[in-house]
Amino acid sequence: MKLQQSVLCATLFASSLVLTGTAAAQSQQNQTQQHRHSAYNYASVGVADHDGGDSIVVEGSYEFKSPYFVSGYYRNFDNDAGSSADSLSAKLGRYFWLNSGLTADVGVRVGRVDFGPVDSNFWGVEANLRQRVDQFEFYGGLGWVDYTDAGSDNQYQFGVNYYIDSNLSVGVGYQDSEYRDGVRFRGSYHF
Repeated sequence: MKLQQSVLCATLFASSLVLTGTAAAQSQQNQTQQHRHSAYNYASVGVADHDGGDSIVVEGSYEFKSPYFVSGYYRNFDNDAGSSADSLSAKLGRYFWLNSGLTADVGVRVGRVDFGPVDSNFWGVEANLRQRVDQFEFYGGLGWVDYTDAGSDNQYQFGVNYYIDSNLSVGVGYQDSEYRDGVRFRGSYHF
């Protein structure tokens, strides 16, 4: 029941992002805008099915000075035992154009995670590759995270995003996170 409420809240949040983004795009239609890479300018809501629980993830990214960007996420994890935990993270990164539609990014991440009875700060590094082919964006990445109170962890992710249009995408991926690995579904608004 708690997951259903979380999914409903996430759906309402995503709908409000789409409506807000559509209004903002219409008001900026006559203005000249700096070209930004859509993979680094977005707000999204997702649901992940981890080993031992589920999570709702709200994340976003903003390219503040090409090719530098900041990103972050908030994750609420409900485990199968009935308890809940939270994770918050921010990342500073840079991307590189490698070829037509192919980009790489590297970044440094910091944050805080609740492992149930233990809270821990963390920091880490990560690198990702993204290949855009028509309306599809394939991605994969590796990272390393050091938890101040819980050791260190190697993390990975891979998946695909489908761009419905230049502002909206949906995606599915497999990701290893602070709450173990699992499948993630998400919807994103790109600006």
